[in-house]
Amino acid sequence: MYPWRLTRLAQLTVTGASMLLLAACGGSGDSNGPGVIRGTIEIASGTRTDADTALDLTEQGLDSSRSSPLSGVQNDGAPFPGNVTVGGYVSAESGVYGNGFQYPADASDRLQVNLVEGQRVTVNIFPAPYNPSGSSGNAPVTQLELDPVASGSADSTGSNEEANKSVQAQQDGAHNLIIRARGGGPARYVVRATSLNQGQTLGISGTDILPGEAIVTMESGMGSGRMRTQAGAAVSLAGQQRALGGGQHHVRMPREREALFQADTSRKKEVARTLEWVRELRNEPGVASAVPNSKVSTAAPLPPMTQSEYPDQEWHYTQIGVDAAWEDRTGEGVPVAILDTGIDYGNRDWHPDLAPNIDCAQQGCFDAVDEDEFPEDTGTLSHGTHVAGIAGADALESSQVAGVAYLSKLVPVRVLGSDEGSVADVIEGIRWVINDGSPRAAIINLSLGSQTNNPGLQDAIADAEAAGIIVVGASGNAGDDRQFFPAAYSTVIAVGSVDCLGRRSTFSNFGFWLDVVAPGGGSGSDCSGESSVFSAEADGGTSGRRGTSMAAPHVSGVMAMIKEGNGGLSPAVARALIREGEITQSSSGTFSVEIGRGVIDADAAVGDLSGYAALAPQPEVFELSDEDQEAELRFTGVGSRSASFTEPSVTASEDWLSVDALGKRRFRVSLETGSMEPGVFFRSTLKVSYAVDNESREFELPVTATLESGEENRNAGAHFVQLIPVDSEDPDMDTRQTLVEAEGGRYRFEFDTSEITPGEYFVIAGTDMDNDGIICGPGEACAEYPFTGQAESIEVTPTMNRDLTLETAFTRPVDTQADPGYRRNNEQ
Repeated sequence: MYPWRLTRLAQLTVTGASMLLLAACGGSGDSNGPGVIRGTIEIASGTRTDADTALDLTEQGLDSSRSSPLSGVQNDGAPFPGNVTVGGYVSAESGVYGNGFQYPADASDRLQVNLVEGQRVTVNIFPAPYNPSGSSGNAPVTQLELDPVASGSADSTGSNEEANKSVQAQQDGAHNLIIRARGGGPARYVVRATSLNQGQTLGISGTDILPGEAIVTMESGMGSGRMRTQAGAAVSLAGQQRALGGGQHHVRMPREREALFQADTSRKKEVARTLEWVRELRNEPGVASAVPNSKVSTAAPLPPMTQSEYPDQEWHYTQIGVDAAWEDRTGEGVPVAILDTGIDYGNRDWHPDLAPNIDCAQQGCFDAVDEDEFPEDTGTLSHGTHVAGIAGADALESSQVAGVAYLSKLVPVRVLGSDEGSVADVIEGIRWVINDGSPRAAIINLSLGSQTNNPGLQDAIADAEAAGIIVVGASGNAGDDRQFFPAAYSTVIAVGSVDCLGRRSTFSNFGFWLDVVAPGGGSGSDCSGESSVFSAEADGGTSGRRGTSMAAPHVSGVMAMIKEGNGGLSPAVARALIREGEITQSSSGTFSVEIGRGVIDADAAVGDLSGYAALAPQPEVFELSDEDQEAELRFTGVGSRSASFTEPSVTASEDWLSVDALGKRRFRVSLETGSMEPGVFFRSTLKVSYAVDNESREFELPVTATLESGEENRNAGAHFVQLIPVDSEDPDMDTRQTLVEAEGGRYRFEFDTSEITPGEYFVIAGTDMDNDGIICGPGEACAEYPFTGQAESIEVTPTMNRDLTLETAFTRPVDTQADPGYRRNNEQ
């Protein structure tokens, strides 16, 4: 993949209602004859754009250009549909980026959106990457407001200054969504009135890629030592390598290959050539898969509080019923692996509240970062120590804190060098716990992750499931519905955070992928000052913290209690217990986007569950639309093999949704489009009922659906389209570029190839919403031919005649982003 560079526009050609800008080095030709590349860029469903982006306000020749920002509602009288995704721009001031491009002032945007009661709207802010000259370059300070048009009074607001915000509609109808920039630099934003589908992102995952590193999985039977092909030779494209276990390897680009690029220090090119190298690795004999290595970090807890402010753990342990559960279970002897920053080792001994439950000689300890058996916590936040204390600090008389499972056995595994690390180290830590099928722990706690979906990590966690290990993950602290991995994997129990009143913590991620919630802290305004989770801290101390990192070990501790009395309990059964409401405080099997299946209940988890069995659904979430109007639902028995199941009953309570039986434990779920109004966000649940050994069970599966309204109105903003030479000494000079706007819900472009140097070219397109000279940046629309993230070159000749189709979106597949964006040249 080659960095996509934008050349300065030098010529304006107007053709009918569309505007076409050609690079100075382009040529003209007969569009009806040879020497032409034509293309259509389809736009993702429900996509709309801000009417006064920075590009609109600064570049001349665009239909939407104007001398000053719009006032009032941008789409007054024509509200956006309820499944809309909108890209836009705001800035409290005007100025110049460090690269010479200008940005205008646009202090607020007001968008009308049709919403239903309870529907949540999320806004993600992406600061421009260049510090403006004469400015501090601080991140934008923004405010979000939502008010029904009919009442004219705001009944749901989000005035926090975080980069991610969400507000919830309190009634049906058209709402004004107001985004205000109150300070800081320029920024792009993406508004979503619908959830991201699995695998989608907002273009930030590329920043996690570690240049020159890959995770390679060999085909079965290849052994666990050095990577070897079926012919017996070492993989030719791999340099330094480390076996992670399970046929997976962490490899680095060969030094001789890196040496060819010593003169180029651009991260963009480093990432681009890393992705090219990874693609070559995939084609090597014996390689089952290869993916870039990527960053992973803690779930970013808020700063610690002092012990005097939070003298005990009463609020969060009372909330989940720990005191009552301790009468029967303490997690005694159950090994819980804490994959994190390690454990505090002040004065050459483990933290005094944790030391009684750590026995490296018996249970084992491991440091995947330093490749030794001494996982000392070196993180600036003592993150691993705090997490471990919540799960399993010993309740000694001298202890300042006690863990949920205070007699469990802690297995410290250091996978983060400080407060971030690499996926390769996390995989090696998981493989160490799996121990070739003889697990060193019954539970793995992962209070870490990122928004990058790394298939290598998913494979390792699937193997942990196969080994009988229950994996618990923090849902992340972005405060929106973007998936956080590994928690979002179906084989992980995804844990969100609630405050002392059982409400979703404002920082906690939510969504249809969330399983359960536990205490993680909150604002404290209604909690008598108790807003943090109290646990162990560095140098033998204690502190209070807030975050989903703190919520996850509560669930890990409860799982240890369950395993104490039910040693053979499988991960699938553990998830069924949550799904069916057996170990949560919600009513039987209900589901909420905000808190999943509800708050974990330690007291309900201490019974005899050794014979428990359940029907597990696949999938557990349904997202239906114009393009996907039906899906198949299957059920599989998990747990006790002697259990007897009745046939499940699946019913829908809405007239826009139908369910038909297809056979044994199989159903078709489909939309009744005649009962649906286009542009409205529909949500409901399927009720599943069955009996196991004459015991009735039921639970809910969430369903969302939309039919698009106004396909012809799709618009992702003006797109720069480029032909980029694969091999060129001066790509800026040789790149061909045109600027096109949406017509009839799609873009059309055309290049005359009669004067273009023959050769291989990439075809890409994207927006520059904030006019920072970068396209395809975080929060911007982007398209590559033939598929985004899988760019393939085409052969360009002077006599060719070819038609291409691409698709653009503000939300792109999670593993497709090579970099935060690609620069335009600032040449006149």
